[in-house]
Amino acid sequence: MNAHRQIVIIITLLVLTGVSMITYKHRVLGFPLFATDTETVWNIESRLEFKALGGPVKVRINLPDSVSGVEILHGSEVSSGYDSGVERDHGMDFYQWSRDDALPGQQAVFLRNEVFFREVPVVTQEKPPLPITPELNEVATQVQKDFSDANAKSGAKEKNLVLKILRELNNPASEHLGVLLRDARRRSEQLQLAIDLLAMEGIAARMVRGVLLEDRQNNRSALFMLKVWLDGQWQLFDPRESSSVAWDSFIIFQEGTTPLFEVEGGENSSLRFSVLREQRASFITAVEAARNHRSLLVDFSIYSLPVAQQGTFKLLLLMPLGALVVVILRNLVGIRTSGTFMPILITLAFLQTGLLIGLLLFIMVVGTGLIVRSYLTRLNLLLVPRIAAVLVVVIIIYGAIGIAGHKLGFEWGLSVTVFPMIILSWTIERMSILWDEEGAHEVLIQGGGSLLTASLAYALMSNQIVADSIFLYPEALLVLLAAIIAIGSYSGYRLSDLRRFEPMERY
Repeated sequence: MNAHRQIVIIITLLVLTGVSMITYKHRVLGFPLFATDTETVWNIESRLEFKALGGPVKVRINLPDSVSGVEILHGSEVSSGYDSGVERDHGMDFYQWSRDDALPGQQAVFLRNEVFFREVPVVTQEKPPLPITPELNEVATQVQKDFSDANAKSGAKEKNLVLKILRELNNPASEHLGVLLRDARRRSEQLQLAIDLLAMEGIAARMVRGVLLEDRQNNRSALFMLKVWLDGQWQLFDPRESSSVAWDSFIIFQEGTTPLFEVEGGENSSLRFSVLREQRASFITAVEAARNHRSLLVDFSIYSLPVAQQGTFKLLLLMPLGALVVVILRNLVGIRTSGTFMPILITLAFLQTGLLIGLLLFIMVVGTGLIVRSYLTRLNLLLVPRIAAVLVVVIIIYGAIGIAGHKLGFEWGLSVTVFPMIILSWTIERMSILWDEEGAHEVLIQGGGSLLTASLAYALMSNQIVADSIFLYPEALLVLLAAIIAIGSYSGYRLSDLRRFEPMERY
């Protein structure tokens, strides 16, 4: 296999791998395309209070149900002296606190859950089995018959029947229904009656409890909702308002006969919820959700590092962009620079100082260094001592610029220290040799080319959108590597060559 075919295969694999990983993170893990994207996050705090009897105590709260399009992160909990953690029992997740020596008296535990929606949730589980027809007394049977006849006469849809039943439960219009409601004063009993009436019509329904997502709701009890199978999916209905409820405005904590919370070793317990809405960067929520799902692509990535190290890597990830600029300008445009990748190091300094201040400081240091280097040439020093002497002079120049700038009120003079002094010393040496061999014109061309390349690289690397996107999708570096390899395999004319050989067209 020749080299050209190998290059094509490598480039193809790099592009496919990079694009596939980016697509997976965006489509599956929910990473945003831009780091500036934000989304709404709901903080739901559960506060369970009870009176401990003294001795062993075990407390558990049902965790909210996760449906398609909804991410639920189990966040921090507060409980003094309790062992706590997520447990699973009979297919249900709950948070449990336990303690062997609880003091008698009032106790409270807190749990915060964070909820956000990747998309509008739609609950389309398997179709539930047909409900078992309940045994109703004569009054309930008559009520069901009245609803059925009225629905058949009007030709209304099943959803309208559900809404009609809920409205009648709130404001009974028939005497028979009023009799039934005398023995069903609790909301749960009324919803059970609605479930029985819908079962007689062959409609599956379930009773659920949860939290309505409304901003700044404090100390609210769990609300009852009716979950009904209609049109191939589960739909929510609010019995208080006799209206349908969107899935992105309600979080279920309890369904069916499963208790919302349990307390062993205590009495007089109550559970209250508080809800707070906040806007958060989509990138942060995507990383947290991926960690929650134990995604290897996130667990073994720079996102798992401490924040300080992440900042360092965010800067390092920008260097390949500078390398791409150097490759394009040298191999495709034909700009000559002093040193191959010295412009990247200059760019890193520009990122700390700013472009204009960086250019000024670079010219001051290198210009002064060249003057000193020209004098050292007359002393006939050997190479290594001469470079060491230039290094000492560069440090002296650093100090002089910093002190003078500070005394004159120009704090930017202190920024000179971000320039890599070893690289500057070697640059001064190379430019001095080039001056002796090729003349001042070539020094100006290569020095100007280096500063132009560094300036263009700075324009790209300092762009916040570009920097955030690379940090968001480091896999893009594989595509970048493919582009560099592709340019490296190009052996045709550069743009400068076209101008160089342009006079040949005249002959």
